[in-house]
Amino acid sequence: MLDPRNWNAIFKVYAREPTLALALAYQFIAVKQSLQRGPKGISDAITEINQAIEYLYPHTNFNKLGRRLFDLTIESTVTFKQEQLITALTTSLRQSRSKSRVKANGTVKRKPQSR
Repeated sequence: MLDPRNWNAIFKVYAREPTLALALAYQFIAVKQSLQRGPKGISDAITEINQAIEYLYPHTNFNKLGRRLFDLTIESTVTFKQEQLITALTTSLRQSRSKSRVKANGTVKRKPQSR
């Protein structure tokens, strides 16, 4: 994650957007200041990062793909193979979600697994 090449690729879009680059830098400073406040600040920083992720989601292909799958389903144009893939993915996501939960402070609470 902290590889400078990753940051370079991500921030190239700001090359022609100096005002937006500055606004993002302000956001990073706010997160940094939250982290420097200690335990309460860490929780706030995680909340801020989660909000940023939520705001980014509509701009991703995941959002577009999800909408496309929804449309195919309600139009009854999903193929059998696509439906099998969706079912398998849904099952897998449910299983992974029930195995662990991430708390707001970043710690992981694992659900006991039955044997």
